[in-house]
Amino acid sequence: MNTVVLFFSRTGNSKRVATKISDGLGLKPIEITDDKNWNGIWGYLKGGYYSSANKSVNIKVNGNFEDADEYIVVSPLWAGSPSPSVRQFLKQVPIDKVNLVLTCKGSDIDNALTKYQSKVGKLKACFGIVERLLDEDQQIDGIIQVIKNEKQ
Repeated sequence: MNTVVLFFSRTGNSKRVATKISDGLGLKPIEITDDKNWNGIWGYLKGGYYSSANKSVNIKVNGNFEDADEYIVVSPLWAGSPSPSVRQFLKQVPIDKVNLVLTCKGSDIDNALTKYQSKVGKLKACFGIVERLLDEDQQIDGIIQVIKNEKQ
């Protein structure tokens, strides 16, 4: 089974998580970028607006993902959903092949995952990593084990 790990990150948190997952699976993470400047407080506010208004962005996927059988997609939680870049990417792949990993500082991630899944359909799996819980490495180890067990 050909698995790819993709991520979008504004501050580096989702990149760090994607890199740890990739390392644990022996893969190289692929970055999703877009045509917006999300830096600073204005970028943060613009990100919340784009997410809550369901605005689209132009994305670039910086690696080969077309041949994948399974996707692990890591995104920050913005205004209750994945970032606009990740939402745009998810329109390009079969949603039932996506393991979505949302990262946040302290939001209600379970509620966000449930709401998002009800909008887009049945994701393969959903995971949340909440920074304030201080269990990132344990959560990542669990995600890696789930993925490895599926391949057996």
